[in-house]
Amino acid sequence: MGFFEQDSQEDRNKERYMKLRADYHIHSTYSRNRHGKSTIEEIAARAYEMGLEEIAITDHGPGHYMFGIKRSLMGEAKDIIKKTQKKYPNMKILYGIEANILDYEGTTDIDGEVMEHCDIILCGFHLGALFSTAGDFWNFLVKNKFAGYNKRLYSVMVEKNTRAVVKAMNKYKIDILTHPGDKIPVDIDMIAQTAEKMKILLEINNSHGHLNRDEIMKAAKYDVRFVIGSDSHTKESVGHFENALKAAVEAGLDLSRIINLEV
Repeated sequence: MGFFEQDSQEDRNKERYMKLRADYHIHSTYSRNRHGKSTIEEIAARAYEMGLEEIAITDHGPGHYMFGIKRSLMGEAKDIIKKTQKKYPNMKILYGIEANILDYEGTTDIDGEVMEHCDIILCGFHLGALFSTAGDFWNFLVKNKFAGYNKRLYSVMVEKNTRAVVKAMNKYKIDILTHPGDKIPVDIDMIAQTAEKMKILLEINNSHGHLNRDEIMKAAKYDVRFVIGSDSHTKESVGHFENALKAAVEAGLDLSRIINLEV
């Protein structure tokens, strides 16, 4: 066995002993249309069995027309979390949302009512959002799709998309930016610069493949920290992190920069 093969085997051995201590990106049945398949109680029980120290229930924000939580149910969900927390005093359970970017001014569905209920705020771009105007719908959905076939348009849309995300990051108190680079192309360098300035964690999403290896390498040039999110929609996938960890290792990331990973 050669030197590099040995090194690779050692890396694989190390990975076996790594553990995710917290999972902040979990969808429950409070997402509309059964987007999340497991109840808060089921999720908590599963997380406790896995030995997680902390979890967050973060359903899609109310600005997602297909899967967003109804505003009228946010208080109810928070109450269930408080009751469930009493069953698991050694595991912290947070309540939050995964907010949606709604236009090119960086507007999201984060408002006073949302902030009143939430302990943690995630935010990302989603195709099913209730965009602010027909123009935003056209640009986000249609022009970004065509940009994949036109280099000039692609460059234009990367700039526009990045500006929208950066404005949202500057405008709101966001804890975690979810799966940057997914759904629409963005300039990861600009995103990471803003994350550094605003102290926002960048998510390495275990389900969506973003940040991917190349994106992690770009982001790691800046003084930012990362978080692995399972983006779980069933109790069985809570705490899963293998795909995200693989991307981080391949990118050569110092794994101590992933705040919820025990190395």
